[in-house]
Amino acid sequence: MSQDRGFDQGLSGQSSQSLSHQQDQKGLNQFSIDFFIEKRFITQEDLKSILEDVRCLYNIQTIKLNPQNQIPGLDGTAFSIIDHDENKLNARCDAVNKILQLIEQRNKQKLEIFMLIPEGTVSTVIGTQGKQIESIKLETKAHLVVNQPIYEFQLRTVTILGESSRIFNAFKLIIKQLQERGISNEDYAKKAEPLDPKRVMTKAKFAFLSVIIEYILKNRELEKKYSVRLKGKGINDIKIKKNKLRKDEGILQIDGTLFNVQEAISNIIKKVTQQFKKNEFDIRIVMPSNFASKLIGAKGCQIKELANKARGAQIKVLSDKDDSDIVQDCLVQVSGSMENKQEATILILEQIECFKNGGPILESGKYINENFAQQYKNSVQIQDMKQKRHQSSSSDSNRRQRSRSSNKRQKYLKRSRSSSSSKHKPKQQVLKTKIIVKQSIIQQMHKQLVRFCSDLNVKIKTLPSDIGQEAVVKISGDFRGCISVIQYILNEQCKLSKR
Repeated sequence: MSQDRGFDQGLSGQSSQSLSHQQDQKGLNQFSIDFFIEKRFITQEDLKSILEDVRCLYNIQTIKLNPQNQIPGLDGTAFSIIDHDENKLNARCDAVNKILQLIEQRNKQKLEIFMLIPEGTVSTVIGTQGKQIESIKLETKAHLVVNQPIYEFQLRTVTILGESSRIFNAFKLIIKQLQERGISNEDYAKKAEPLDPKRVMTKAKFAFLSVIIEYILKNRELEKKYSVRLKGKGINDIKIKKNKLRKDEGILQIDGTLFNVQEAISNIIKKVTQQFKKNEFDIRIVMPSNFASKLIGAKGCQIKELANKARGAQIKVLSDKDDSDIVQDCLVQVSGSMENKQEATILILEQIECFKNGGPILESGKYINENFAQQYKNSVQIQDMKQKRHQSSSSDSNRRQRSRSSNKRQKYLKRSRSSSSSKHKPKQQVLKTKIIVKQSIIQQMHKQLVRFCSDLNVKIKTLPSDIGQEAVVKISGDFRGCISVIQYILNEQCKLSKR
């Protein structure tokens, strides 16, 4: 399997290896054990003293802070446990256990620690369709996730959350997997690649009213246009609690590359909005329940960010708090204008594909996949512009021919109307006034004020006042325009005074 193809399946790519190559890897089992812990759990100085005490206690060659493994965007400390003696792996594992216990004793709370693994070993830890990592979760009762690649960070992070004993048990099972598989220099040299929407195959599911699904399935030209496959499914085809769906709802499934599915659903939202104008409808995306907490993020940060990127769309995860089963589904509801729903749906579909490969790790910061939605949006906008230009250019020639004959008559009528109407035009109400404002405030708002006045065709002139640091602002022009300028100055004065 090629590296690229591995990413298409939602896992970090791992090239197939010959038996001899696997045998070569077994000689590299004494790999570095690397971790990262945030400052909120322990300071760098306290961690340094713990590492030194544990190194002496277990006679490990090196246990040290490792600045090279600093995770971008997180305030914390990376450390490594290294010993090339084949017989010291158990001692290194015991050292990890002791370090976790000492950190927990200082905090008296559940810990969250990041284990750092080579990019080439990610698929081994996750397992086929995530079965391996789910097995570790069930056995250890620890929260465990292999995170999305981080921009310009070579290693992959594995978040392990829980009591120190559970974290250690999960760590031991991962180490056992890596030891059995073996690690080579190629695994460390391997770099994460972005998820490519034009190559990742997906099966997106949406809950719609049955009448809407019937309308969509009649428009078979969508399949040809976007190279996707549309299927209508019953409620029983997804594993979701029945109270989450209405009786008159069904499931629409769209199969194809992520990019084509995004284009197809964007067009479907547009068509359905135009066809069912009287019926307001929300987009409801079917998503695995174990992705719910990831989509929401810590204190709702992830879902808020998606809503902001979608220009204020309302996004709500319709999931029970106990929905953590990988085989269960939940709904993500998107409300707002047609454009809001289009943009939010595109972002959520991409995010779901990212979650299949671990999901985000940081509340803010750069991810390898963060710019793909914008690239998709830009490419779609360019295509739409090209289509509009083509349509307008063909219709422009017809319009020109029709308009030429009527232009002469219109010009003549305009002249006659303007000459007659000018006689009956009411005189403009002109106002000349002045107000006194602080010079410092006028200086701060000068540029905006000039623009505002030019838009309303109002003239202003600022003169020094006899009263200390005050300025006289002379205002002249149309009565309404002058009043608007005065209101604008007073409002801005209040805002700047508060600051």
